[in-house]
Amino acid sequence: MPVSIIDRTKVLEKTSEKATSTPADQWAISTETQTRLTTLYPAFRQEIAERQEQFAKQAEASEVENAQQVVLHRCVSHFFQVFNLAVERGVFSASDRLYYGLNANQSELPKLSTEQDLTTWALNLIMGEQKRTQQTDPEAADPVPMSNPSAAEVQTELMRYNELSSAQSAEKQAFDAENKDVLDMLPEIDELIRDIYDEVEFYYRKETPPNRRKLAREWGVSYVSRPGEEPDDEVVEE
Repeated sequence: MPVSIIDRTKVLEKTSEKATSTPADQWAISTETQTRLTTLYPAFRQEIAERQEQFAKQAEASEVENAQQVVLHRCVSHFFQVFNLAVERGVFSASDRLYYGLNANQSELPKLSTEQDLTTWALNLIMGEQKRTQQTDPEAADPVPMSNPSAAEVQTELMRYNELSSAQSAEKQAFDAENKDVLDMLPEIDELIRDIYDEVEFYYRKETPPNRRKLAREWGVSYVSRPGEEPDDEVVEE
């Protein structure tokens, strides 16, 4: 019995083609099985096609999301790099790092290796910059906003990433639904294939084993050679 979706469709395709090109009184399968075949096979192909189409949409959405994740990562990383350089130049104080959730003496970049890390630090950055620039100290100069990139630029890229992430999740859910439609058909498809195999092999039961396998293959039945067994290269017709 076939175990993959592709192998199942190959069996049904071959059986369908053979039945179409063979007079009904010479069919190796029953009329009932042929009727089920003409109903189930097109429906199965349609479900597979819809799944493939949705998989392509999901893959495209994932590619776009991943590309935006790279942009966001670069933007967040550059913000903290530029901020740390400004601290070295005395533009900002080391204690200003506390606004972003960093340690005052933390000169290295925060961990940005996962999606959760990236979005968390992007939000920390946005909220921290807002708090820092809105601080009120009558004895201090007005806080200098960060630039190249600014928090507003980071927020724009974060919003774009969140939108694309939501879109990718929706496409993934749609693919899961299409995949379930295919999987839900498998029990009925497998039952049909078993009936095809049984009926074809019974129809050719009086043929020699090589001839029986050759004729059965024409109807979609497949055989796996055992270790040491020679393939049926030559078939003697009776």
